[in-house]
Amino acid sequence: MGRTLLLMGPGWVRTELGGSGAELSVDESVPGVADTIERHRGKGGLHFGDHLGQVVPW
Repeated sequence: MGRTLLLMGPGWVRTELGGSGAELSVDESVPGVADTIERHRGKGGLHFGDHLGQVVPW
């Protein structure tokens, strides 16, 4: 199987960059990012998605 390249959007996260008005805390975003990475393990190819595992049109 080929390599997997996963480009991810973590959502709008309350950080210095995202600002205090962002929808998600880091604690809310990270589990979704980790789950999405795990679901794509070994699939190969290029995937572009968000922290919920939804495909983001490229």
